[in-house]
Formats: sequence, structure tokens, C-alpha cells
Amino acid sequence: MQYTSWFYPMHLALLAVGENFIPIAWWTPISKTPFRFLFAVDKNNYTLALLREKGEAALCFLAWEERAWIVQAGYLSGRQVSKSQQLGISLRPARHLATTKLPERSLAVFELRVHELPLDGDHVVFTGDVIHAEGEAEAKERPILFLGFRDFATLGERWRFEPRPKRRKKIP
Repeated sequence: MQYTSWFYPMHLALLAVGENFIPIAWWTPISKTPFRFLFAVDKNNYTLALLREKGEAALCFLAWEERAWIVQAGYLSGRQVSKSQQLGISLRPARHLATTKLPERSLAVFELRVHELPLDGDHVVFTGDVIHAEGEAEAKERPILFLGFRDFATLGERWRFEPRPKRRKKIP
């Protein structure tokens, strides 16, 4: 079967490992207890070597206004340049990870202990157990949505489902 992207849009995050970071859309929460994420990293990506070496990462969420440098980070190799220096991004140490640094402007951060899963494909799959989470309500307001290829969007309309109260049966 040929790959198709009819499941987009996807919420774009930034995966930080050590002092490197990449934009990532292939992630999802998979457990509340324990709190755990699943994510996939391309086999050719420098971040893969860092994940295997360090065993830690942070899933970071930033505002729509930060999209340009986040996407550009995906076109730079951490093997060749310091992305934070190249893009002018200030980093701060993670709260509970040994070597990972986070973009200071992150609105939400999930610090993870990572474990590789033995699956076949062009991406390597990891689980990440959340050991620390922090964030601001603003993180949900203007997410960066990846539409595929080089297209992005954010939220433009909001709706909340309000279920009708259950009707009580009349007792004769």
C-alpha cells in the first residue's frame, strides 16, 4: 500500500534531545497511567542517534507565531550546526532530564524517559514515559497544525459539544 496523508492535520511539536531539536508531527498520547507518549523518528535523522545515546527527550509545544523557526529547524542538521545558535533560539535546561535543553518560549513541555520499540519501517518508534509536565493554558489556543508537505494552519473556529440533559421518565 502506498503512503497517503489523508489523516492530516496533525499537531506539530518540537522534540528536544540534548541541545538538538526537530519538528515532529508523528506523536500521540497512548496512556494516562502511566502517562506515556508514542512517537516516530526517521531512521536518517541525527535525533535518532541522540535518543539512543541519551534515553531522554522533551516534547515541546510552541505558539503559532513561532512556526517559521520551528519548521526551519527541520531543514537543518544537528550533526552540522547548532540549531539554537543558527536560528537565534535561547535554550534552558530541562527540569528533570540530565542533558536536554528546551526552547525558552515553549508553552508546554513533557519531559520523557524514552524506550525504543522493535518495529520495522522507515521510522523508529519510541515510547516516552512522562516524568515531568509543565504548561500554560495558552498552549492550546494557537497550535501549529501540520497539513502535510510544507503547509501549516492554526485554529480559526471553536465549538464545544454540550450534551442535552437526560430526560426523566414520567412515572404513571
